[in-house]
This record gives sequence, C-alpha cells and structure tokens, in this order.
Amino acid sequence: MEIKVFHQLADTLFDEIERDIDTFAEQFDTDIDFESHGNVITITFENNNKIIINTQEPLLQIWMATPQQGYHFENKEGNWICNRSGIPFKQLFSQSVINQIKD
Repeated sequence: MEIKVFHQLADTLFDEIERDIDTFAEQFDTDIDFESHGNVITITFENNNKIIINTQEPLLQIWMATPQQGYHFENKEGNWICNRSGIPFKQLFSQSVINQIKD
C-alpha cells in the first residue's frame, strides 16, 4: 500500500471515530472528550480513562490503546482488521468505548 493511500484510509477512519464518539455521547447521555492532534486521537471518559488511537506510518497500521489492552490494525480490502484476533476495528472500538462508559 502506498503511503498516500494509507493516509487517506486513516483520515477516513479518524473522521468516522469522531462521529461515532458524538453518537455514543448522545446515546448514553455522557460526556466524552475528543482531541485530535495530527496522527493521534485521545478520547477521555467521565471516569478519566482514555482510549488513544494513532497511526503507525512505517508499519501502515492503526494502533489503539485502551485501559484493558492494545490493538494493532491493518487495512485489508478497505477494512481495518486486528492483526491478532481478526476482529474489525469498529467492533473492538465500540466494545472498548461502551466498557469505559459503563465502568
């Protein structure tokens, strides 16, 4: 994959994450702080736990760190997939956000 394509796919994912956070905040009537600086997104919850998502350009990966675990995702046919479990990013991300909201 070319770096330019990687950045386009990562930018699309980061835009989706921002929209998803707004949806979760409304759905669960909670405050979720979203900060984006370059290639890093920091999501802070009311319990002060964080989820950090960033690009790893040399590896062409997206990394997500949650209080419980870290994940590495590779883009396969337009989908970001965890390289350990094979689970899509959206599924692991949603599960991680809900865990923090309910914690």
